[in-house]
Amino acid sequence: MKKILTILALIATLFAADNSDFNEIDQEDIPKVLSIIKDGTKDNLPIMLDDYTTLFDIVTLQNVIEYRNRIDSNNEHLKKLLKENKPALIQTTFENNRNYLCSDSEIRYLLKKGAIFTYIFFDLNNKELFKFSVHASDCP
Repeated sequence: MKKILTILALIATLFAADNSDFNEIDQEDIPKVLSIIKDGTKDNLPIMLDDYTTLFDIVTLQNVIEYRNRIDSNNEHLKKLLKENKPALIQTTFENNRNYLCSDSEIRYLLKKGAIFTYIFFDLNNKELFKFSVHASDCP
């Protein structure tokens, strides 16, 4: 995620004379900004996010940036969690991502301008397990 913040700083430089002008990015600029984030991140894929999760792809479509993650579905702990308490896993994962996105002022600004951050989680066989999106309305 630190790489994303670096990319956002570079984006601010592209669109503004100084970082305080980052707030002048218009809604129509959001697809271009998300595409720059995607391009900067995609060069470093795959990225191990934790012991069970790997970010393997990132795509953009209009104002949506989609992070595609693979979960080690062979891990016994995760198998049990997915079988017995999948809603809690989804909720916790959503809250962690939402809290991260909403706590960063530049990302929060992108959200307010209409950016949507979507996270999709697949098992090792590329079967979708769950997904969610974070919108500006999700930030407190």
